[in-house]
Amino acid sequence: MIKAEHKRWARILFNTYIRRLLRKNFSHFYLVNKPPEVDADKGLLITPNHFSWWDGFFIDHVMRKYSNRKIHIMMLEEQLKRYWFFRKLGAYSIKLHDSVSIAESMHYTLEILKNPGNYVVFYPQGEIQPYDKRPIIIKPGLQRLMQNSSTEIIILPAAFKIQYGEKHKPDVIARFATPLQGKQIGKNFTIFRDAFIHNIDKLDEAGRNKEYIIDLFS
Repeated sequence: MIKAEHKRWARILFNTYIRRLLRKNFSHFYLVNKPPEVDADKGLLITPNHFSWWDGFFIDHVMRKYSNRKIHIMMLEEQLKRYWFFRKLGAYSIKLHDSVSIAESMHYTLEILKNPGNYVVFYPQGEIQPYDKRPIIIKPGLQRLMQNSSTEIIILPAAFKIQYGEKHKPDVIARFATPLQGKQIGKNFTIFRDAFIHNIDKLDEAGRNKEYIIDLFS
């Protein structure tokens, strides 16, 4: 597998690039609530919904404003080989149809989470799915990961949505759920499934009512 390799020069270049790209394509970046505070001595696993090419950029943009932890995000190995620059920002690889590669990537994920200075972005849906697809399909990978963990890990469900309105460009809206205990999720995955889906439902409700607390573009 390909491991993450953070480089400061890459981060500086990317910050300028992504700031311009987001503002070019979206009118506003609204938060329904701020990311909740998480124990600084515990690993953090953020689990966003996965509906677009933008998803990793969205979570990175929010977390850079509210956390000093280093991002780590899993990508398909063929994509990471093509877009090698993302490795310098914290991306690492997985081969979905290779059981040995999957086991290696999962082990590496747990090693990353042992360092509380990191956080991992993990897509529980496993692949891009249309935002409005129902029922929401969640793969078992997250539960297996938590069952194999020997450390305290906090799981933070997150939801993002691209919402069109009166302006030419759409808005991004984001909402975070209440943090969950990884060991609890390993034993009872229904807790995570319900929290993940409920957070998306609450995001839809906030979007309809325009209940936002901050615009990150302001």
